[in-house]
Amino acid sequence: MTATRRCALTAVPFGIATAAYIGIFLASYDRLPGRIATHFSGDGGADGFMSRTAALWFGGGLLLGLGLLFTVLTLVSKESSGSRLTVAVGAGTAVTLGYALILTVLVNTDVQDPADVQLPMWHVAVLLLAGVATGALAWWLMSAGPRPAPAPPTPSLPLAEGEAAVWSRTMISRALLLPAGAVTLSGLFFVAFGPWQAGLLSLVLGMTCALFAGVRVTVDRRGLMVASTVLPRPRLALPLGSIVSASSIQVNAMGDFGGWGYRIRPNRRGVVLRSGEALSVRTVGKREYVVTVDDSTTAAALLNGLVNRHVERE
Repeated sequence: MTATRRCALTAVPFGIATAAYIGIFLASYDRLPGRIATHFSGDGGADGFMSRTAALWFGGGLLLGLGLLFTVLTLVSKESSGSRLTVAVGAGTAVTLGYALILTVLVNTDVQDPADVQLPMWHVAVLLLAGVATGALAWWLMSAGPRPAPAPPTPSLPLAEGEAAVWSRTMISRALLLPAGAVTLSGLFFVAFGPWQAGLLSLVLGMTCALFAGVRVTVDRRGLMVASTVLPRPRLALPLGSIVSASSIQVNAMGDFGGWGYRIRPNRRGVVLRSGEALSVRTVGKREYVVTVDDSTTAAALLNGLVNRHVERE
């Protein structure tokens, strides 16, 4: 499926939801109270309120912002396995959120006191069902598409008995380092001039991300080791005896793993600092570990050679 069609499957539901919400809101504007109920308790009673104008801007802005976000994520995902899921989640979110916002307008129409507004709770089941159904439809419309051709096997680097070999590379992620720096600076600003509690949280988050924005990847007689360039732990260590094979692959950070950092997928783990070349290692537990790193072909060949020698010894 082309990028235009993928983005349309994400953007159109949000566009329809936004237009419907704003249109119904403006059509009912004079029949709405100055403050409208926007949040409801478990029994359907109103327990949160917002001015009429603020509710209009908030709802419309939320739909537009999420629509833009999901459209960009779909575009970045390209033809990867994660693109189909991104489209499905985006379309389902548009319907679920749009239904809830429009319902809020309808239950507030012609009401004198917003505290008297009641939200029939059966609508919650309906909006969730509508969201799931729309997401499933988008998933089906995307179709699985052709499977990518498998990468050619990486050759094994032959090693003589007693011969030692080590491969190591350092990777720095700008995708993590730049946002981490911005969050850290904002934290320092709030600690100095604003509410220090909010600043402290931002400071901790920013510094934590910065510490793991760079990793050292090492292949040697022990197996595979991935650790921060600053801290020795936590780290990813795969002993040689647990490894079946290694190869060099191409990955899309957003499409294949949904983002950057340490990522978890069914039977798949990833230390993903960028898109592009990566080392893929398969273990005896049938799990794949992916580490984005340059010169991954050499790393995979050496790892295969070490694994073969280890097997021959046994």
